[in-house]
Amino acid sequence: MAQQIAASSAEDQAVDARNRGKLAAHARANKEYDVQANLDNVQYLNQVQEQEHQQDVTYQAMMDQWSSDDQELKGLFAREDFAIEDAIIAMHEGSYAGEGTGGSAARLAGASARKAGMAKARSLHTKMMAVDKVNLSKEQSGKRARDKSHDLFMDVAFGPVHGFRPAAPALESKKSKAGLLLGLAGTGLETFKAYKANTADGVTMKDKTVVGFDRYTGSGD
Repeated sequence: MAQQIAASSAEDQAVDARNRGKLAAHARANKEYDVQANLDNVQYLNQVQEQEHQQDVTYQAMMDQWSSDDQELKGLFAREDFAIEDAIIAMHEGSYAGEGTGGSAARLAGASARKAGMAKARSLHTKMMAVDKVNLSKEQSGKRARDKSHDLFMDVAFGPVHGFRPAAPALESKKSKAGLLLGLAGTGLETFKAYKANTADGVTMKDKTVVGFDRYTGSGD
């Protein structure tokens, strides 16, 4: 019976030890979960800050491109203005020649005026085409900047998803004591049977042992 009780107690202790191990592993898993979640959050915040910096860089790059386009347009306007000025000077030089008399003088004066008009027309056309080109370039660079800005935003639009925490482990249940009780009862029954088998008929436990005297051995205190 003592062995049965000791074995049952040992099984209970083993179950407790395994359950403690599972709970300790679960605690470690939750600790690792918290650490990883914190690292993911820190990394996300760093990405958000970097995204804001890249947004500024993208905007500044667009503004630099627009400034470059405007500067190029101003240079073209200046060149065309000088071309018109040269045409006007040439026209006036031709008009001096036209002050003379005769058909040749008239033709020279008319030719210089026509050349000045043609130069002005070409200059105005060049300016209009340059403005259209610059506007188109600005629209394209602005679209590229908006697309890149959207991509940068989408990279950090959603924070990290940590998922579910580690599930609690399924703990083992201790064995029912019914088996132990049945085993003890069986052992007690076997012991009683053995006692009956080794006892003479009509002799009881009270007869076998008397305080201070054993009637079968004749000895006493």
